[in-house]
Amino acid sequence: MKTVNYKNIFNEDIEVEYDENAPCRICGLPVEHASMGGTDVCPWCDCGKYRDGTDQTFMEIVYKNNRLRKKAKEIYEKRKSLDEQHSVTKIFYKIKRGS
Repeated sequence: MKTVNYKNIFNEDIEVEYDENAPCRICGLPVEHASMGGTDVCPWCDCGKYRDGTDQTFMEIVYKNNRLRKKAKEIYEKRKSLDEQHSVTKIFYKIKRGS
């Protein structure tokens, strides 16, 4: 685990602990260092570069962004269905108990 200091909107220091071996949410490689985008994005993806220093093309960035949006939508739909199942279970439980 590593720590990094960020400034909040009141210019106060905030110390954040993060796992440098956690995968980057964009490229999936270990984060290694904190970036301007936070501790879940590697500095290379944050700046639009590959780890060898070459630039990512605009279409590659668009593709990654679309992939992330699709993944976020899948997670949202999964959570939504779980919430619906949970609410149905609560209603069934109330009916069964007679309350």
